[in-house]
Amino acid sequence: MSEKYHLLHPPLTGPFPPERVAEPTFDLIIRELDQVQKSAEIFMYVWRADQSGMRVGQAVLAAAERGVKIRIIKDIGAIMCEVIEMNRKPFFPRKIPLLKQIIYKLIGRSFPDTFVEDDHDQSLGADLLNHPNVTVEWVNKTHTKYYIFDERLLVTGSINIEDRHQNYFDYMVALDDPQLVRRLRARMQGDVTFDLERNIEFLCNSHHSTGESSFEIKPAVLGLIREAKKSIYIEVAYLGDPEFSDALVEAAARGIHITILFSREANIGNDVNYWAIHDLYSRASVEVYLTDTMIHAKLLLFDDELVFTGSCNMNIFSLQKAAELNLLIQNEPVIIENIKSLIAKRVASSVKVNSGEELAGFNPLIASLQQLHQKLNPN
Repeated sequence: MSEKYHLLHPPLTGPFPPERVAEPTFDLIIRELDQVQKSAEIFMYVWRADQSGMRVGQAVLAAAERGVKIRIIKDIGAIMCEVIEMNRKPFFPRKIPLLKQIIYKLIGRSFPDTFVEDDHDQSLGADLLNHPNVTVEWVNKTHTKYYIFDERLLVTGSINIEDRHQNYFDYMVALDDPQLVRRLRARMQGDVTFDLERNIEFLCNSHHSTGESSFEIKPAVLGLIREAKKSIYIEVAYLGDPEFSDALVEAAARGIHITILFSREANIGNDVNYWAIHDLYSRASVEVYLTDTMIHAKLLLFDDELVFTGSCNMNIFSLQKAAELNLLIQNEPVIIENIKSLIAKRVASSVKVNSGEELAGFNPLIASLQQLHQKLNPN
């Protein structure tokens, strides 16, 4: 593997889980914003007006003041999470219709209480919205997260711009390669089909300007499950897509060793998460580990040699509704060994499930409502 390609995560030495998990990602983003020459593009789901949001926002504003052209693509639906969770302050001020406010209040009752009080406001976001070198495009039903600097460096994965990722199992991948940036552009525009033989390839769920959508991640991941020869490791924030579960049941039946690292308590959708893992555990021989740390990574490792990672969870919203971006990585031994070392640390810090009863503490009614919300996807 070239040093141009690397995983962004804290050191694996010392106490585990490490503190400030997202710091290597934000440090790199700030460093690149400080030295970017011509253009920067940020495609983001959640961007919160907290310490991390302000840090990135200030670096964006400084770059814009130097004359750098900044393009920000921001999801509208994520405003629901921004106003319900944590400090309840989206980075960018945007008028929320009264009906949406009512819906958010109702949905918010199903969320854990994570309120954090702080003194941040939306003035910096307003400054960026009004800056002549900054364009902000609002999109819907996306979950993609990436940064592109001078059409040279791509940073992508599952970390939103918000403080709470410092305490999650999460990471990003940095690809310093103009050819890969061009490849991503072509893939997202639908100009070229995906090639699963490439060492690094992009798979996209996309909503096109024509009104049409293409969802290629789900067929690809189901194909990878079918083709697995020895083992599948799964570490994703949210589960629940029935066909994904059925494919794992079939894989286990033919002798594939399946290991799942699962959050003891997810930040949202905990009941549907537990319903999905309980159903899978009851139907297949799978090894499940529970971790007290919230898993926000979206990672599948096949046969210890092929990594499938990015923004896409294995639930209905991500696989069937949302625009997502995933990376397929193979024949890149250094980055794959790095990921395997990270996996080993995470599993070692977790507790193995020995009975389905340990996964049965969910409310079936709430799980059904959470699954229905994903199917309807009213955002």
